[in-house]
Formats: sequence, C-alpha cells, structure tokens
Amino acid sequence: MKRAVWLCALALLGACEDGETKAGGALEVPALTYADPSPWTRGGTTVPPPGPLGRLLVTNSLDDSVSLLELDGVGTPGWSELARVPVGLNPVELEGPHHTAVSPTGDFYYVGISNYVPGGGSGPHGAHGTGTADGYCLKLDAKDHRLVASARVDRNPGDVVISADGRTLYQTHFDLLRIADVARQGGTEEEMVARLAIIDAETMAVKARVKVCPAPHAVRLSADERTAYVACWSDEVALVDLQAEGLPVTRVKVAAGAGTATNPRHQPYALTVSPTTGDVWVSSLASRQVQVLEPGKRAMNPQRTVYLRGAPMFGAFTKDGRTLYLPYQQEDALAVIDPATSTVLRTVPLSQAGCLNVHQVMLTPDERLGLVVCEGDHVGPGTLHAVDLAEGTVVSTVRMGLFPDSVSLLRSAP
Repeated sequence: MKRAVWLCALALLGACEDGETKAGGALEVPALTYADPSPWTRGGTTVPPPGPLGRLLVTNSLDDSVSLLELDGVGTPGWSELARVPVGLNPVELEGPHHTAVSPTGDFYYVGISNYVPGGGSGPHGAHGTGTADGYCLKLDAKDHRLVASARVDRNPGDVVISADGRTLYQTHFDLLRIADVARQGGTEEEMVARLAIIDAETMAVKARVKVCPAPHAVRLSADERTAYVACWSDEVALVDLQAEGLPVTRVKVAAGAGTATNPRHQPYALTVSPTTGDVWVSSLASRQVQVLEPGKRAMNPQRTVYLRGAPMFGAFTKDGRTLYLPYQQEDALAVIDPATSTVLRTVPLSQAGCLNVHQVMLTPDERLGLVVCEGDHVGPGTLHAVDLAEGTVVSTVRMGLFPDSVSLLRSAP
C-alpha cells in the first residue's frame, strides 16, 4: 500500500511526493493497491462450509491473511488453496498474524497478532520479537471468518494454544526487545521476563498474566492440563503449575553449561509433547539440538538429546508415540526420529520440492501424510507440502501467502 498517499489525503495537502501534478496544478493521486480485494471488511468471507474431514488453516504473517484448504483431496494433483481471507484489526498496516488455535467444536479459531512486521507502516513494528506495540489475540467465527472479539495482550505474541474443553487460551510473548532494552540499561535477567497470558476463550477476557521467562515462545499443555510447558530463549523450559494458587513457575535449564537470556547457547524455540509418555521435546535453534524434558523428574535427560544438521522447529508425534517427525531448517528436511532411542531413522528432503525455511509439520488424522509449512524467503510466497510419510516423498505442493508460519486443522462442526 502507498501509505504516503493516505497521509496526504488526510492532511489535505496540496502536494505529495507519491502523487503527480497534472496540467493546471491538480494533483493526480495513484490508486491504492491491496493484497486483498476487500481490505476494509471484518470477515464475512463467503466460503462453503468445511467438508467432512475438516479444513486446514495456514497463517500468512507478512500479508495479514489465512489460507484455507480442504483436507479432502489432500495429496491429489488438483489439491489447492480454497480461499485466502484477511485477518487483523487495521487494514492499512501489516500486523503479522502468528500461529492459530482452533476450538475443539470447530466453531471458532484464534490468531495471535504480533505487530512485528518490518516496514509495516506508521505503527511501531520491527523484526520478529522486536515489535514495540501491544499485540492481540483475535477470535474469529469459523463459518464466515468474521472477527468476533479480541484480547489486548503484551507485545510480540508468540505461540497460542487452547485447552481440550475449548474454554481457555494460553498466549506467550516472544519479547526479544525486552531483553535488549533491559540489557542496555544494565538491568537483571529477572527484569527481562515476559508473561504468559491466560484468556477466557468465550469472552476473550484476560484471566491472568504470569511471568514465565525471557522471550517465551512455544507453549504446550500436559495431557492432564495441570502444567503448561514453555520454551524460553534464555536456554530454559518454564513449567507453569496451572492448578496451584499463584500459578508458580519452575525454570529448568536445557543443558549443563547453558547460556543466559543475553547470551543463549541453545535458543529453545519450539516444543513437541509425546502423547504417551508426556516427555517434552525441545527444539533449540542455535545448538541444533532436540533436548528432552522428562516431566516426572521435572528435569532434562541429556542422554536422550538428538543432534540435527539444522535448526529444529515444530514437530509432530504419531498417536502411539513411537515416531516423532521433526522438521529442521538449513537443509530443510524432515527428520524421522525413534523417541525410545533418540535415533534419527531417516530424513525426508524437502528443499527439492520448493520448501525453504521449514517451520512446522502436522500429521493428517490417518497419519498417512505430513503437512509441512515452509516460510519461503519472506519476500515471495511460502509453501505447504503434503508428504507421503511411508514413501518419504512430497506428493503435493501448494503456494501460500507471504511468510506462512503455522498450519492447523479446523474440524467440521457437529
């Protein structure tokens, strides 16, 4: 968008650098262009209801949209994007939708608005984790993608998950700027700690804000939902006791000799929880390690660490807990891991299929395919790939918007 034109019109100025002057001194204002043909709407997009298998949601963080794809037909040659709907609160600025959570009934979905997009307009935005504006968690109607309600949260929202009963949201804040600001002022690491927002999913009222750790990103719940696990940039995992008074937090370093918030050696970013053992697999970007927190001991087991050739991201377990699929960047591949032995059984290359900067994998309900979202180069479109997990081959590739960073399944409402 040409926001300079906007500002000129508002100010009723007689000249503007982005305009051209006609003969006689009249200002010819170029037409505004938008990524979406209806940028001023608040949802209301006409899209058929999801099929019986449900619908995929992919957040495109650099063009403020969500891509919709039917799960029915995934992996076939004609599989494609059904629609792309706008999300956000301000149609004239890029706001950076980042990750989604979906209600178990399929009625609503929730999107974090990170306000970090570089060059995002007049607002106070920056690179990922360095936005200076408060973020939001949006509630959208799954039928027509209309904005229902929103909660104002802290700046730089990171990850968001929902409880099994659909009543509570948990929103982290990947606030790297806080670390930099406090360090510049000579403050302590405790002053660098950001909060976990706990939100009523029905009313979108913030019920609690819990200080967890510096720059918390991924958040996952234990099977009994008594504990929230949070990946912390400060080389830690935070364990939040959701049942105890005061919501106490325990922080565990991911490895011996781990670093600090200002000098992390591992940089925990993503989490994947085993559905059978409850073990928490921690993806650390800098060290390229996947470390294991054993919740019964509330401690890391260094003997189970997996070493990869790139930065690990958001993975997925099979229902029986016997296999972990873990994507990693640099090589842009999918590691197939035996969690019992912490062994990489094989890798599935993705780069040859057009994947750049892999971010997440999600398994289809029948676990036949892995759905892999890739960020792209953050300038052109990213991609979504359907991977045949048995054969280790990419069977479908669909172009997404700019910088897609999550994929989730919206099940059909009963």
